[in-house]
Amino acid sequence: MKARAALCLAVALIVWLSLALVRVESQRYAMAVGMCWNDALRLPDLACVERAETRTAWYWHLLHALKG
Repeated sequence: MKARAALCLAVALIVWLSLALVRVESQRYAMAVGMCWNDALRLPDLACVERAETRTAWYWHLLHALKG
């Protein structure tokens, strides 16, 4: 039972960290390509960065983050 609980905990942790990595990679890529640049303030628009869809699917973000 302890091994099964540890395995479930490890899988849950991997999923949670993967989701966080996908979110951060999406935001990083949006800022890198200048998708959410506010010309008036000369700063990136953080609200836009959080909701920008930069790639077609979440797994591309994960693959790019793990590759780089």
